[in-house]
Amino acid sequence: MSMTSISPAVRHLHHLRRARRALGLALLLVAAAGGVTGCSPDKLLGDNSLPPDVPDPSQTQTPAGAIAAYRGALIRLRTAFGGDDQSFIPITGLLTDELRARDAGQVISPFGQDPLRIDSRFLPEDPPGDASTTPSQIRVVYGLLQGVRGQARQARGAIRAYAPDSSPALAGHLFAVEGYAEIFLADLFCSGVPLSTIDFDGDYTYQPGASTDEVYQHAVTLFDSALALAADSERVMNLARVGKGRALLALGDYTGAAQAVADVPDDFRYELHFNLSATPGNDAFENRSFVYPDLGPGAIGLRLTMVDTEGVNGLDFLSSRDPRSLGVIKDTTQYNIVVIYPQKYAEDGSTPITLADGIEARLIDAEAALHGAGGDWLAILNALRTDGTFDTQPDPVDTTKADTLWHAGSGGVAGLAPLQDPGTPDGRVDLVFRERAFWLFLTGHRQGDLRRLIRNYGRDPESVYPTGSYPGGYSAYGTDVTAPIPGEERIANPLFTGCRSRGA
Repeated sequence: MSMTSISPAVRHLHHLRRARRALGLALLLVAAAGGVTGCSPDKLLGDNSLPPDVPDPSQTQTPAGAIAAYRGALIRLRTAFGGDDQSFIPITGLLTDELRARDAGQVISPFGQDPLRIDSRFLPEDPPGDASTTPSQIRVVYGLLQGVRGQARQARGAIRAYAPDSSPALAGHLFAVEGYAEIFLADLFCSGVPLSTIDFDGDYTYQPGASTDEVYQHAVTLFDSALALAADSERVMNLARVGKGRALLALGDYTGAAQAVADVPDDFRYELHFNLSATPGNDAFENRSFVYPDLGPGAIGLRLTMVDTEGVNGLDFLSSRDPRSLGVIKDTTQYNIVVIYPQKYAEDGSTPITLADGIEARLIDAEAALHGAGGDWLAILNALRTDGTFDTQPDPVDTTKADTLWHAGSGGVAGLAPLQDPGTPDGRVDLVFRERAFWLFLTGHRQGDLRRLIRNYGRDPESVYPTGSYPGGYSAYGTDVTAPIPGEERIANPLFTGCRSRGA
């Protein structure tokens, strides 16, 4: 297969293999920022502007060049996580019950309309030697997440070589960034993700596919490295603590997960900010996952809508009238699909996305408590909810008017009523995961949660993922619960032989 027939994401792997000087490659992604010395990772997060030109080595092999590589890793994470509708949050929202393709109902060819294929769980793996079956959205997000890993490693090497006097928390932050990229890969993709590497000032090293558990475990080691280095940045420490807890939860180590997040304060929040004023129209700076199309040329977010009780098993994100998942009706398609915009995100793409926070830490505590890791699971959940009444009666909705609230909640989280113990082990698990779904709505957690229900709790996939009739060209939902690793990986990586398993 020629290089021109391989996707840009995996073509990048070919270039990485040829690169003998990793820093030069890293700074094809970012440009040097002059005069940056002695910066903490927290202070650096506020400056999002990067010059468009690639500097020569005399500029990049400097402390400023190393800091620029560090910034590039943060920008790459932001783009891969929520940069557009080919990023992690909208894709996992489609595969689960958070989002629907707005063109559902359209009669399509078997390999047309990527969002419909993801939404309907129709994701066959590319056969050997082929790279045409996997939806382009899946191929893009795979390349983006692998790119985050590579950029973080290169930036650590650049800091070690050219900015050795910088805060150790910079390197710690990069370990945490790499750890989150690996969690996302393990959450979304089939078992068998290759954790290939390019070392600073070295060569590209192919790896065979790692099992889902092995990827999570490797992420844990990355978070441990972050914690060992980031002592002078409590923010980075808490980011790593939540990430480690998330990975251990996926592995079924509930005691370890609770221990990992024990020191995370309730009010901690790590957000990925999207600065529209820095570089207008640049995907790296806008939360373009949910930009509404009326904003003008180039706006993304046209193919998604919120959905209620999708495929029989989906949660009632809308009809519950829960204030954590409010939606606004914006349009109705020719297929009579009502387009509903998530109210938690501003329509101009400016809203930051929460990557990790104290709420997630307490949710980890609650699930761990179900397994005897200490604490009262119900008391933990209710502590997250405030006192007050919660009106559960639906209001009439005029679907012909734009900007009509799909459900008018009580106006804030203060309207959440205390939860009651359902009284059975399965009911308690259902309640914990329901609370996770609403607290963490559209922040990239739902796919990992649904897979964990299958893997750790023995639930049947068809009782967890949307199932039954699908209002589109496929007529019924498929059976896939993971995305396949794109066929370009098998073409480019001689050690990769395909997915080890398509199950959870």
